[in-house]
Amino acid sequence: MSFPTPPVSPVDEKSQDYPRGSDATASNTTNVSSRLQALEQLEVLPKMLQEGILFAGSGATLLLQAAMPGIRDAGANHGGHKELATELIDALQANISYISCLVFGTRDERKVLIDLLQDGKPPLLGGRSNRFAEHPPLQLWMAATLYATATDFYQRVYGRVDYTSAQRAYGEYTLLMDCLGVPSGTWPESRQEFWSYWDDQVHRLTVSSDAAQFAKDLRESHDMPRWVQSLKPFLHVITVEMLPPSLRDAYGLRSTVKTRALYRTWMGFSVALYPAMPDKWRAYPLRFYQDRLKEKMNMKEG
Repeated sequence: MSFPTPPVSPVDEKSQDYPRGSDATASNTTNVSSRLQALEQLEVLPKMLQEGILFAGSGATLLLQAAMPGIRDAGANHGGHKELATELIDALQANISYISCLVFGTRDERKVLIDLLQDGKPPLLGGRSNRFAEHPPLQLWMAATLYATATDFYQRVYGRVDYTSAQRAYGEYTLLMDCLGVPSGTWPESRQEFWSYWDDQVHRLTVSSDAAQFAKDLRESHDMPRWVQSLKPFLHVITVEMLPPSLRDAYGLRSTVKTRALYRTWMGFSVALYPAMPDKWRAYPLRFYQDRLKEKMNMKEG
């Protein structure tokens, strides 16, 4: 997987440390208000993330996450590759729903979500807690894989994003990371720093001896919505062709004449026809996760 890495200046949006003691509540209220105001001024991310086709990169995202060294050692996972697959799928769906809410939700929905996250009570779409959020290096890597795969796939469909838009999008994504509680000072301040971090981490990725079984568990999992199940042949081919070759081989996945032909066919369809599809179809995946999150937050519209 290759990504452009032009030199850039530091991003303005940065996480902040939160005070403790008697001034904490008032200060947090101010921080929430400033975040809500900033979220209402998003310009580039809404245009990019409204595209449900970006979900096609989720398979590569999950396999990149699972290859992070130490991911099985963090927390109390005792269920092997099947348990890890389920946990990662749950965490991915939760993070997609949070990002959807922060980008497209109403002010009230955004505030409820931010308050819940700050209170350590994140809405759980899969019914289990996200143990990865308790380990900053893992939390950072999972957020990074979402940004990298979405950026990669968006440009495969729509072409290279211009410098100004890419810079703005990264700054806006940095704001989302602050809202989601990524620890202050851990998220790279600029795109240049991000891709340096990314390249370094990709070189460190390793997979376990049962990696092929883990990849099989992801393909056969029923923890995703029904509409995702119907897209699995498409998602499998996209995953195979998006992964770095070394990681793909380690997972026992093969890029063949058939997968490459299918990839070219489906991507040709995506580039030519997908942008012309009705907005309600293109935005369905995000609306789906937004609605699920609103149910969890007891904010479902009647």
